[in-house]
Amino acid sequence: MKQASITYTTIIKDSNYRKLIFSKMIDRFGDSVDVIAFTWLIYQITHSAMWSALIFAFNMLPNVIVQPFAGALVEKRNKKNVIIAAYMIRAVVITLFATLYMLGGVNAPIMAVLTLIITTIESFSLPASSAFTAQVIKKEHLTSGMSLSKVLTNSASLVGTGIAGVIISLWGVVPAMIIDISTFIIASILILLMNTKEITHNRTDTDTNSPSEKFITLFTDGMKYVTKTPMVKNFCILCVALNFMLVPINALQAPIAEEIFKMGSELLSFGGVFASLGGIVGAALLPLFARKFSALQSVCIGTGIEGIGLFGIAMGGIVSGEAILCYIDVSACFFAMMLAATLIGGIIGIQFMKTVDLEYIARASAVFNAFSTAAMPIGSLLVSLFVSHISTKNIMLFGVVFAVVVLFVILVSRPSLEKGEEIVDAA
Repeated sequence: MKQASITYTTIIKDSNYRKLIFSKMIDRFGDSVDVIAFTWLIYQITHSAMWSALIFAFNMLPNVIVQPFAGALVEKRNKKNVIIAAYMIRAVVITLFATLYMLGGVNAPIMAVLTLIITTIESFSLPASSAFTAQVIKKEHLTSGMSLSKVLTNSASLVGTGIAGVIISLWGVVPAMIIDISTFIIASILILLMNTKEITHNRTDTDTNSPSEKFITLFTDGMKYVTKTPMVKNFCILCVALNFMLVPINALQAPIAEEIFKMGSELLSFGGVFASLGGIVGAALLPLFARKFSALQSVCIGTGIEGIGLFGIAMGGIVSGEAILCYIDVSACFFAMMLAATLIGGIIGIQFMKTVDLEYIARASAVFNAFSTAAMPIGSLLVSLFVSHISTKNIMLFGVVFAVVVLFVILVSRPSLEKGEEIVDAA
């Protein structure tokens, strides 16, 4: 860990890195407040687990359909400007929604449309952000830089989630939305103040083509790059399986609180706090895991922990009616699952950045994100169909069974997830 500490000290001195991390922290803080408000608002307006799952599916859909094309569109554009524009547009959309809510014009279909709009905007900002981060953080600092980023952003999420329940219970959801709007504006200003130079690539024959031909070439080249890079394909397949496994816990949070634990939004906020703590611990342990375990071993350990956490939530009905025991159960499970998810995501993210050529980062990350999140809307749509006939508890138990199957397949197939020569750098 000595080397990691020195690297932390080195990268934190970079003013661009500091601005980037602070913008991510502020953005994560606002989103953590808003997500509790939005999740609870959906369930309170609809009183339907089906709508909760359906809107969650809409939240993921643009990442699957739009993002591969968005990655090609932003590849040759100024990533900094794309990120700033995305922040400001999201601020405008949330402002319109808050206004509509105060006028009493919000219902389930409107919330579904809002979700689609916001996630479509994110489909452009995510690949731009991946490419921009690769420009700011030096390749030799990726492990420590991304680890530190996760620690700090999860800390911001911890604070936001912790106060979200208090804000909602005392003042309602509108103040939570105002906080989210403010964080978008502040984060965009920090990105604007960064002194960075856009990396340009060698001129190719496609530069003389029409805009539509350029787009088609960029898009097809990005798809070919991903399909012809074995490790990136493995990343995609693995993330599809793991995300599908976690669909119930993500899509049914409000029903879990009310139907399994017989409690309200305060339980989600409490669980969110410990989820953020798990993310902080997972990010802090990331360099150690990268040094002590192979990427494959880390993924196996994380998958096992995820399955145990899902089982703990599914069996929460045993302690329903006992508030303290409910808090303990949810806290322990959310902490463990987020710790595991952070380790898995961190390991895969680092290996992805080290594997992909810089000129393909935006396109490859867009395709990767699209494939890895594909299971989320599909799984959520399935949950929305079955939740009226199957209890929330049994759907959670399905996630446990699926986790066991995924772990077994990983152990048997042993997919390649890293370049052997890169393990030393993880120290």
